[in-house]
Amino acid sequence: MKLNADILYDNLKEVYAVELKGKRSEKLLLGRPEYFLEPEKGFQENHVYILKGDRLPKRAPASENALLLCIGNSMYLPYYLERCGVILFREAVSISAVFNRLTEIYNKYDAWDERLRELLYTSNDISEMVSCSQEIFGNPLFVLDSDFHYIAQSDYSAVPKADWENLLSREPEGDNLDLPVLSKFLEFQNLSMEERKPILFNMLDSSTLNVNLFEEEDYIGCLTVDYRRRKYRPSDGVLADYLARMLEKALVKYAGSPRMNRHTLRQIFYDLTADAHLSPEERWLLETVNHGHSYICAKIRPGSRLAGMPGGYLCNTIEKNFSKSMAFEYDGGITAFFDIDSMQCDEVFFRELLKKHAISLAGTEGFDVGVSDSFQDIYDARLYYLQACSALEHGRVLAPEEHFYLFQTFCLTELIENALGKLPLRAYFPAGLKKLAEHDAGSAVSYLETLKIYLEQNMGITRTTSRLFLNRSTLLERMNRIKNLLGSDLQDPDERLLLQILLKAMELQKRLELSSEQK
Repeated sequence: MKLNADILYDNLKEVYAVELKGKRSEKLLLGRPEYFLEPEKGFQENHVYILKGDRLPKRAPASENALLLCIGNSMYLPYYLERCGVILFREAVSISAVFNRLTEIYNKYDAWDERLRELLYTSNDISEMVSCSQEIFGNPLFVLDSDFHYIAQSDYSAVPKADWENLLSREPEGDNLDLPVLSKFLEFQNLSMEERKPILFNMLDSSTLNVNLFEEEDYIGCLTVDYRRRKYRPSDGVLADYLARMLEKALVKYAGSPRMNRHTLRQIFYDLTADAHLSPEERWLLETVNHGHSYICAKIRPGSRLAGMPGGYLCNTIEKNFSKSMAFEYDGGITAFFDIDSMQCDEVFFRELLKKHAISLAGTEGFDVGVSDSFQDIYDARLYYLQACSALEHGRVLAPEEHFYLFQTFCLTELIENALGKLPLRAYFPAGLKKLAEHDAGSAVSYLETLKIYLEQNMGITRTTSRLFLNRSTLLERMNRIKNLLGSDLQDPDERLLLQILLKAMELQKRLELSSEQK
């Protein structure tokens, strides 16, 4: 996460005697610190430099948004104060100690930023976003929506009481401010619902920092930092604004149609998955959300260690970790649908999140998960449910150690299995392929394996010899015998495709038999 001079100064002054001077920007543009080692390049924009005052060049180039951390004064300092920001250390300190302290500061804000983004893309838990921000501001925070309902608040249990304590009741989230309290709240804060910048207001023996929340031009709520512990710092404004933008995304992300709540949408997905007829009301409601968002279906089966866990608990856990998801018990497992567009991440990133969170909820052997391709038409829910089931079924047999299976990994297996229909595999063998199978039954050299690799290598002799570790003459001689027995025209794409399908089916059949024996 990029920072600014005020944030670095406010954190450094907790440990060192420092002064903040010169020109500086409020924007979060400053990268991690570096030692000043190349005077000829000067002080570049958006860089933070550490140096001793006696090493400060006389007139090196300095960009406006560079920041100098100068340990000890210098007669050349006035030149730089007119051009960039300077944090001046009045006392002699170790450069390495300052560098280490700056690294700790950046690490703290990086961890905060990473946590906010993880919550935004997974559970969308606004309460947790507020709670994890309390340490950053050193004070409790709360969020109200546009109707002055409590959406979330951090921990108030250990903060001292203020004279205006009774202005805001500390009830569970979702409660309203009553009219007398709301009137006083607006009176004390002089809240302007059009203001885009953070507003600091003094309230008797305390003060608050308020940032309005918007969806485009519409006011949707307010973030408040309540200064019960430490006093306001100049850097709090930009950090509160940063948090407010995250909260705006979280508030907007799942604000769907008021008629279509999660329970209703979950029932629609259940009915479509079960291939049941939708009621006229469900069809009408579905039209309000069938708007081209991308969805992914997952079929989840608990492992033996979790077999006794109630399905409802697992569904609630999934929906808590991925709000804007619908999870329900169906056909001996859990089925879940995820609106990945509402999570503002691409399909690849979402699958990684699902793998990380859905499986790790109960450990690496807690769940087996089959995952479909993405789709947009909700009416196709059953088709992609069947994809997820196919991935789960084939994955548990062919790669039981993986636990997380994508349909595209096993779609060829599904295709071949469906292509074979009800007839046994040998019923599709042409006469020549049967002769190759009879040869292999009594020989240590597999003609079927040689043919399979030869076709996989697009009938390239050099590539095939490399795969089989044979010399060229040996392979040519063997291929002549194979072609004589086979009696097929390998230049015919249809005959070649049939052979490749049958050879692949034989390979899958062997893997399935081996898996059954191991069980």
